[in-house]
Amino acid sequence: MERPSSLAVFATVAASGSVGLLIYAGFFYTNLRRVSTGSEGEAVSPVFDTQQQAQQEVDRWIQDGGTYTVTNTQRIQRSVPLTPQERRRLELLADEQRRAKIEASYEACLNEAASDLAKELCSFKQTPDIAGSAVPGLNAASEIPNTKVIETLRVERKDHPRRTCTLVQDYRRFNCVEFEVRAGAEVEADQQSNLAIKAYRQFRF
Repeated sequence: MERPSSLAVFATVAASGSVGLLIYAGFFYTNLRRVSTGSEGEAVSPVFDTQQQAQQEVDRWIQDGGTYTVTNTQRIQRSVPLTPQERRRLELLADEQRRAKIEASYEACLNEAASDLAKELCSFKQTPDIAGSAVPGLNAASEIPNTKVIETLRVERKDHPRRTCTLVQDYRRFNCVEFEVRAGAEVEADQQSNLAIKAYRQFRF
């Protein structure tokens, strides 16, 4: 009987090895595909053995989402005492307005006077008050105010999570939402209730 040549034996062994590698590769990729598909399913809707495990994952998910800042701006008015300099400026302004009205009244009286005697009497007419003056706080008695009103802006800032969850005990799950707002962004308080929802998610146990 003729013995097979060394080249034929080598070819047979090489072919057997190639078939073995192909079979092993087939099992490997099949198993890899099965594991990947299972992981994606758990990421979409994970199920945990206990509520505590689900709570830990919920807390991590909320923390990873970051926060945004809600700003609330308030205008606050309050009365403060006038400084001596401010009171002096008001007094000078009141004097200037009083003199201007007296001069205007005297000029009008002279224009209406029909005789020299009437013109002389213009000097003895009662000086007009400064009711309706442009000086803030002055009344008909020409009083200078002791206080003034100032307005300040108070801005309050508070951080809120972009993701929030609610426990639904009867259905053994956490219902979660993620808002359509950039992490670190600032929104006004009246805009917070109008934030759109970017995504929904459930954590079941």
